[in-house]
Amino acid sequence: MTLEEYYEQYGSRITQKSEQLFVEEFLYPLLGDKIECIIPQQLFIDRSGKSRRIDFAYHGKTSRLALEVNGETYHAEGVIPNETFDDNLYRQNEILNSGYQLVRFSYSQLQSPKWRPIVQATLRDIFSMYASELLVDYDLKPTPLQKEALDALSFYRNSRGWTKGVIVLPTGTGKTILSALDARRFGGSVLFLVHRLDILKQSIEAYKFAWPNLRVGVLTGEVQENERDCDVLFASKDTLRQYYQLRRFSRDWFQYIVVDEVHHGQSPTYREILEYFEPRFMIGMTATPDRSDRRDIFELFDYRKIYEVPLHRAIEEGHLVPFSYYGLTDDVDYSKIRYQNLRYHIGDLEKQLIIPERNKAIIKEYLKKGGGDKAIGFCVSIKHTERMAEVFQEHGITAAAIHSKNSDRDRLLSDFRDNKIQVVFTVDLFNEGIDFPNVQVLLFLRPTESKTIFMQQLGRGLRLCYGKERVRVLDFIGNYKRANQIRKFLSKKYSVRDSKERRKKIEYEYSRGCEVHFDIEVEEILNRQDAEEFGITKENLREAYFTLAEALGRKPSRGDLNDKGEYKSSVYVRIFGTWVKFLREIGEYTEASYHYPQGTHIGHILSILSVFGGTRHRDGTHFADEYIRLRGDLGSGRMATYRRQVKYKVQAAMELGILVDDRNYPQGAEYLLHLTPLGSDLYNSLEPLLKRIDLEFPIESDGIPSTRMRENAKYYNNTVRQFIGGNDQANSLFFRIFLNMHGVQQMLKFLYHVCRCKKVSRSEIYSQFFQAPFVQQYCDQEGIDEATPEAAKRRCPFLLNILDACGIVQADMNEIVVQKLALSPSLVQSYDGEETEISENRLKIVETAWPTSVSQLGDEDISIVRELFGPEFLTDSYYLQDLIII
Repeated sequence: MTLEEYYEQYGSRITQKSEQLFVEEFLYPLLGDKIECIIPQQLFIDRSGKSRRIDFAYHGKTSRLALEVNGETYHAEGVIPNETFDDNLYRQNEILNSGYQLVRFSYSQLQSPKWRPIVQATLRDIFSMYASELLVDYDLKPTPLQKEALDALSFYRNSRGWTKGVIVLPTGTGKTILSALDARRFGGSVLFLVHRLDILKQSIEAYKFAWPNLRVGVLTGEVQENERDCDVLFASKDTLRQYYQLRRFSRDWFQYIVVDEVHHGQSPTYREILEYFEPRFMIGMTATPDRSDRRDIFELFDYRKIYEVPLHRAIEEGHLVPFSYYGLTDDVDYSKIRYQNLRYHIGDLEKQLIIPERNKAIIKEYLKKGGGDKAIGFCVSIKHTERMAEVFQEHGITAAAIHSKNSDRDRLLSDFRDNKIQVVFTVDLFNEGIDFPNVQVLLFLRPTESKTIFMQQLGRGLRLCYGKERVRVLDFIGNYKRANQIRKFLSKKYSVRDSKERRKKIEYEYSRGCEVHFDIEVEEILNRQDAEEFGITKENLREAYFTLAEALGRKPSRGDLNDKGEYKSSVYVRIFGTWVKFLREIGEYTEASYHYPQGTHIGHILSILSVFGGTRHRDGTHFADEYIRLRGDLGSGRMATYRRQVKYKVQAAMELGILVDDRNYPQGAEYLLHLTPLGSDLYNSLEPLLKRIDLEFPIESDGIPSTRMRENAKYYNNTVRQFIGGNDQANSLFFRIFLNMHGVQQMLKFLYHVCRCKKVSRSEIYSQFFQAPFVQQYCDQEGIDEATPEAAKRRCPFLLNILDACGIVQADMNEIVVQKLALSPSLVQSYDGEETEISENRLKIVETAWPTSVSQLGDEDISIVRELFGPEFLTDSYYLQDLIII
């Protein structure tokens, strides 16, 4: 029905200008031809039997709507007679008693530029909730920011042929709506992937808002609805990644994939999903790419950024509200709080932060600067959230603690959304994904050193909402480490200049409309830390690096420095030039050939054992001193080539721990190359084998040996496997030495955790092994340059040869067949850095439970090992039957 046809049918009932305006500028643009379902001046009978009229009514199958438009006369007590006013109230109550969902607007609201968007949004909400069937032809108009992003998507997808890309928009600017608008116009089946279930419901509501006739599918651990019969499948990545779920869909089932909060996308669970599906287009969305893994985020999308808007622009252009930030004095002395693994000890923080004096100060500032308005408080722990909620309640403020252990979390979230609670306290639950537009106040009650977390928390209060002019941020700041970073987090830019005192000073510029205030005591702390940062020396960085290494119990990576270090990795690069140069200068750099020996196989290691372990002198052998150059110039010609190859073989033996490692000796120190005690033990256990096979390096026509041995790698793998198979002592020692090599452990992790199947092609291993996050982290930690696909072909075979020699895999020419499960504590760790005792205990339980006694494990351990090895682990369906404990 057209608008003209609607007036032809109902024009005699629509007599007031307010009603005509409501129809022409609100209802018809929203409903289009479905306006025929809206009946003006709908008759109903009240309880007294009197005939009444509803301005506009809709009678649906499951709900009824009443839309009231107050006429040109303002209906309020004192303007119209009391008797009429009372009757209007009675009439309104009778509409509600008759089962209608009622909304009312005034003529002045329909005309006001201030109120018109509110009226439109209210109507959209009411129809979306109770009559979504009427919104079939409705098209939500994108915001100017969303319009720019949609135009960018069209350009890169249609003109440049991009099949994937990343959108970076600040929290609150409508990323989810944007993806819905683009997915709807793109067409085809859509997958919306989330990493947390509490984000999922909100994402569905946003999609329905932009796509009213949407057919929704849900796939989580608890809900599975319309998964294969929907426009958009909203899926939890932890559920979809499961083998039996993933394989329900063909690789091209989804034409469009949305990865929400894509800064989590580097986790192996995401990679399994994203590398399985082959959509026509994939979009990643994030508000916080400023992480140590930004490169990794964009790597997933071929480094294709489609559109990015910084926070300051979003604020200055009115897409977000500005902030009034107050850096308030916190009397807590953080120098007395233990700082372990580059983090403050939670137990100590609780003792120091949960004290009556601090609580009183927080309430005082909240009431003074926050005015008792709706607020979120970010705390250090669950205990802290609960105590803060109690304290606020004791002062007559409705408050609640919302955290991961709430049994009634959904109800509390709903109550907070419905404004039944003034203040909620949480740990990290609201850092991303959950939106409460009308939050007016943010309370930062914890030391926040991470920019990502700081900006996520700030973003909780920046969303636009009627009646909200700005968000007030109350940050309680003490002398905690790196507190001075806060000004950088808040500023849109900053510069360094020389002050009159001949000291360097940082000047900060904040977004237009924003206010930043610091107490004098806080300003002094921040300025002091700034000054200390300017005086950073190489020695400071060395000391900070080794302090972190001691805390971690391993060499830190650049990611470790960014997350936990005293100084960011960018400071190391600025002062030393590059990360590798820093590692070289402090003696922590190692060549890749130690960790991933190039051009090496088991025969080469046996030859080293034979020469270095025998009674003959190395002079005149293929490992004579003239051929060994571990450092410095290798010479030229064929001699340089052979020395390089020998170097790779010798470095492999050092990494295995059977040759004295030159990395333990400083440059120029006296160094004698010989077997370690472990190497001697291995030589003795393998001596019968070493004496009966040919381990020589053939001499070429130029008199220089060649590392091309007379037999191929497969021969030595088979020979060793047969020998140690009949010698328990040799078998145990060989496994302990070779299978605990870092690179071998990583290869096992790649095969078991990532591939999770019986057969894997060599090409897949070569192309993906060095892309695995745990391998990349290790390479970053060691300062190893990224391996090209060609380099991977030279670095991976030695690791596979070891596994073949141990009988764990069958290494064929084109594929690797996994035959046994070889487990060590590191392979059952739930996360990097988990205490060894915990993973060792979990390994013992797995060994006891193998192969199918899953009841031996608790729910948490079952979940952990299946996250690692797949949902079929410890069932009859698991693809491996033989277990070896390393």
